[in-house]
Amino acid sequence: MLTGNKLLAKNYRGRLLVSYLDPSDSRWGTVVEWILSKGKDLLGQSRSLFEEEINEYPGSLPDALVFAGLVKVFSDNCSFEQSTEFDAIKIRELVFSLASNFKQEGKLASDIEVRKNIFELVGKQTEVDPNLIDALLYSDLESENKLLAIPKVNAQNLMHRYNLSLAQGALLNSLNIVVKLPSSTPPARLRQLTRWLKFQRLLCAVDKNKAEGLTLQIDGPLSLFRTTQKYGFQIALFLPALLLCPEFELEAELLWGKTKKPCKFQITSNDGLVTHYADSGMYRPPENEAFLLLFKKRIDEWDISDTISDLDYSDDLLIPDFVLKRKKDQKIVGLEILWNWNTVMVERRIKDMEKLKLQKYVLAVADKGNLGKEKLAQIPKSVYLFKSSPLPQEIQKIINAF
Repeated sequence: MLTGNKLLAKNYRGRLLVSYLDPSDSRWGTVVEWILSKGKDLLGQSRSLFEEEINEYPGSLPDALVFAGLVKVFSDNCSFEQSTEFDAIKIRELVFSLASNFKQEGKLASDIEVRKNIFELVGKQTEVDPNLIDALLYSDLESENKLLAIPKVNAQNLMHRYNLSLAQGALLNSLNIVVKLPSSTPPARLRQLTRWLKFQRLLCAVDKNKAEGLTLQIDGPLSLFRTTQKYGFQIALFLPALLLCPEFELEAELLWGKTKKPCKFQITSNDGLVTHYADSGMYRPPENEAFLLLFKKRIDEWDISDTISDLDYSDDLLIPDFVLKRKKDQKIVGLEILWNWNTVMVERRIKDMEKLKLQKYVLAVADKGNLGKEKLAQIPKSVYLFKSSPLPQEIQKIINAF
């Protein structure tokens, strides 16, 4: 993501205008091809050498800040080695200590033979090949990490990643997000988006209007703390998933610049932003996978599935994580698990559950000690509070009572 002076955007009359790059611009195509080629040439070199040479473009640039942003996006997607096999700090301390001792004897560490003797002594004490000591002296420092791999992209792909990073950088300053999707949005896509929101530990309320479509009111776990950027960071990671939708509108409230001046930022499906996320279906937290396996192991009376193919929630306001089906009569109940939440969102979920007419729904909420009668005046029987992990037997008691 791009921040600081690399985030080329300005607040114009309460609207944030972002300077996206045209991926078809041949001038920048040449520059990006050079970045990709230079990165390939620097494989195996140290991070310090990489950063020095990747920033030295041999020709004239259309815009130095855009170039710096492109290099940043490229660098962020490179893989660097960090040696953990050897204790570089211990090796360094021994080398410096021995060098000091030799200096007191009038022998300089710059002398080839003295240096060789020092490395041999350190090698004996650390059981490290003396020929490796010189290379390992600063191997724990980030600047000495070796470049292992560069992103497998072409010039146009990298420019698209740059534009996405601009939009993500802007969303780091967001307070709240409203996403609008047309009524033609397939239920499977909405479920996928909801899964991504949970994957990024975000929560949303879904409001459906048959004429206008779907509106997602998105809050992050720390959204009540209006000055933190963690909310914006998690929203930014969700943005590439939203770009999988063929049609959408996103509007964010931002606090922009050093003065934190309020402004609006809008992204639509017509802006030409391209995602790098694979459209591989729904994501679920690893905790959900563990619960699924545990439920199947301990509960015989009910079947559990995370495909929700047996439910049609297209006219409802809730999308469950699991569908529970009783074997004897095929009774169906939806189950949603909230691992991270705030009180406002739980209250909103409960209100949405009250609107359900045909479907039964259970909400399992992680109780972290801050959910009580003083915050929720009345907790319905269909809301299950759990400590570390939801217990299948407790879920069974609730759904059997429906």
